This record gives sequence, structure tokens and C-alpha cells, in this order.
Amino acid sequence: MAIHHPGSRAGTGVALKAIREAVMHGSGKGIFATLNVVPMIDLFTMLVIFLIQQYSASGELTLVNPNVALPKAGASAELQRAPMIGLTRADANSQGDLLFENQRIMSLADINEVKFPSWDIKPLADVLKRTWAVQKANAKSQKDKDNRKIIIQADRTVPFQVIKMVMATCGRNEYREPNFAIMVDSKGDEGTAAK
Repeated sequence: MAIHHPGSRAGTGVALKAIREAVMHGSGKGIFATLNVVPMIDLFTMLVIFLIQQYSASGELTLVNPNVALPKAGASAELQRAPMIGLTRADANSQGDLLFENQRIMSLADINEVKFPSWDIKPLADVLKRTWAVQKANAKSQKDKDNRKIIIQADRTVPFQVIKMVMATCGRNEYREPNFAIMVDSKGDEGTAAK
């Protein structure tokens, strides 16, 4: 075994030839990059805060139709998932529509006591019967079978007579617990009308 002159032997334990030469002879660049952990933690903290703010535990149950201006109300409760009926406002192209799960059933102009004297809207009743049969067949528990809730999403300009007829049709066809989709406002529609 040869005797070597004592001195610095930096890099002798490094396996890669290029790194060993860079350590022993020096190079313009360092071989190890430093990682700034503090800015990375700040970034991840902001990302977590953003995701927590965007998270909704209940999920989005209602997709508000752009042709529905929901009424405002002060009292509210959280909606549960249920079939949805939409009553849209009249515009230049239509008289307003009756929708079930965003599928058009009929025009609101056709809903009146002359055509439906018993207040049972036949096209809506047929859809509700089919939906009830599917709901009962796919129910996983007795609670799901007995769920008679329905969500009514009515524009604030829809006449109350039409809403009453829709509610009566729902009640006659197994959906006896109507819930109304609203915009929450402590003053309600009266508070905004006074301005």
C-alpha cells in the first residue's frame, strides 16, 4: 500500500466520476441545489385554504336555469336531493316553460284551469308517475322508498295559479313534500322591492 502525502481528499467517496471531479477540482456551479422550503410551504398553505373555501359538504343539488330568477327569502333550510321541476319566465322566444330535470315538458301558456279543470297537469303527471316507479325500483332503503320530496324552481314572475296547479299535480302523483329553491336574503323580495 502506497503512502500518500497528507492533505485534503474531498470527493474520494463519491461514486460518479463527474461529481468527484467537480468536487475535487472545483467548478463554476455547485452540484447541490438548495430548495427554499418556506415559500413552498406558503404556496401549499394557500392552496389548502383555497380548496377548503371552495369545498361544499352538501354538493351542488340544484343547477339554476338561466331563465329562472329565483325569489328571495329570509328563512331557509338546506335542500336534499330530489327530482326538480323548473318554471321559467316568459321571454321574446317563449311564454315560459315547464321543465322536469331540465327537460321541457310544455309551455306555461298551456297551463290553465280551462285545459286542466281538475288541476292535474297530464304531461307532468305522466313524467312524475314514471319517475316515482323508477325511484321505488332503485330504492336501497325504506327511507328512499318513502322519499316524497320534490324541488320546485319557479321564476318570481310565474303566476301563483300555475305554481298551485304544479303543486297539486305533484301531490296527486306521490310527491307530497314540495320544496322551493330560493336565493337567501335576510330581507326577502319585499326588502329589495322597497329600494
